[in-house]
Amino acid sequence: MAQTSIITGQYVCIRQSAATVVQRFFAWVIDATIITILTPILFGVMVAFGSAGLYSETVAIIMSVLFLLLILCYPLYMEILLDGQTIGKSIMGIRVLCLDGSTPSKSAYMLRWLLYGVDFFCMGIGLAAIIFSKNSQRIGDLAAGTTVVKTIRGKRPFILNSFSFAQKGYVPNYPEAASLSMRQASVIGQALFNSNDVRRWQQLQQLSQKVEEYLGIRAKEPSAEHFLLSVYNDFQYYAMKMV
Repeated sequence: MAQTSIITGQYVCIRQSAATVVQRFFAWVIDATIITILTPILFGVMVAFGSAGLYSETVAIIMSVLFLLLILCYPLYMEILLDGQTIGKSIMGIRVLCLDGSTPSKSAYMLRWLLYGVDFFCMGIGLAAIIFSKNSQRIGDLAAGTTVVKTIRGKRPFILNSFSFAQKGYVPNYPEAASLSMRQASVIGQALFNSNDVRRWQQLQQLSQKVEEYLGIRAKEPSAEHFLLSVYNDFQYYAMKMV
């Protein structure tokens, strides 16, 4: 079984099973099928509204361009929305991760998406990259520093830099985290490291908003997961200082 090495911020190597070419292919087939089904439906709705005279020719052109972008950007916004998964990837039990085990940033997802054309139209190169690269990465993954791994049912596939606060020279991002209670920090820790389920992303979003409001701060990180992890590490850093 192919495996990929994920190196955490503490230089701990975590062996994670890489998604197979077959899994990636069928995930793509599922996503392509969804797009194929939705395209004529949405196009039919646009034509119906146009025939009814509800918008002008200029508006119709603009809507057509937006509709085309919506289709082309499907992998991008789904991976951002579903924490590294499209519907196809979710069904096949695979997800996109950074090589350090963290959730990719929006710019990383964007870079992967921009290079889909290279991987798709130069399929031989993209396939060879997946098969022969160390971490089973296609061209887009190599550029973005990401890989696609199998998810572990009922468990988090990785733990993000959970002890970075103990590193020498650690600089807190949010001094306000020192005002959290042990119980509040525990809630954040449980939300981050508990078992993986379909509601996790939504729960992290809600918790992130509450933490921002409670501490009177604004998140600097690209995702709720990164933000909460930063606050959690900052709390632990100040807690160690008090010992």
